[in-house]
Amino acid sequence: MKAPSFDAIPGVAAVFIGRGAVLRPEPASLVALLGPACAAGRGVVTAVQVHSERVLLADERTTAGPLGEGDAIVTRRRDLVLGIATADCLPIVAMDPAQGVLAVVHAGWRGTVAGVLERALQVMAGPMGARLSTTRVAIGPSARACCYRVGSEVEDAFTRKRPEAAAAVFKKDAAGVRLDLVEANRLQALQAGVPPEGIEAIDVCSICRADLCHSYRRDGERAGRMWLLAALTSP
Repeated sequence: MKAPSFDAIPGVAAVFIGRGAVLRPEPASLVALLGPACAAGRGVVTAVQVHSERVLLADERTTAGPLGEGDAIVTRRRDLVLGIATADCLPIVAMDPAQGVLAVVHAGWRGTVAGVLERALQVMAGPMGARLSTTRVAIGPSARACCYRVGSEVEDAFTRKRPEAAAAVFKKDAAGVRLDLVEANRLQALQAGVPPEGIEAIDVCSICRADLCHSYRRDGERAGRMWLLAALTSP
């Protein structure tokens, strides 16, 4: 799956890879799905994802493989592929085409409360020199408000640490509380300075679309993994 807005941006390739024949594929085996702009043999840089707000930098010393513990990776390098694995959490790609800065983000509810997307955008705009006014953000398949039921501990965490968002991201009904994690991250991107027209979300719920997606909520420990792969290419 591709975000139409990113498909139209020169200098970047990004793909959200859903359910496939292999339950938990190695990301290097999926690089060809980025298209011909990404030459075979590019190294894939990943993170040891820990549901945090930690942002990792892929710089001139970075080699293929896990970069360390964290939930976002930012780079300017055009010879690497960045990868994030999900199975309900949000896979997010952000790119400033004007400055050639790319980020991938893994945002579950804990990372969202901690502000992982906001932090990644700050790193893009700070040491990496991106302009958030020209940055584009795309959110891939993930648990959506139609299915993502949460307990009181999640609602309490948002109310304590993200009170400005709490009213907008919880949907209550007779069965309990559902969380709109896409809206929570859209609000973070807006607060950081990304314009509304620069934010796109693919409307696919990982929980109810078993034909397209893996889901930990639905399948438990036997759930597979989906991948977001993104790379800077020649402008």
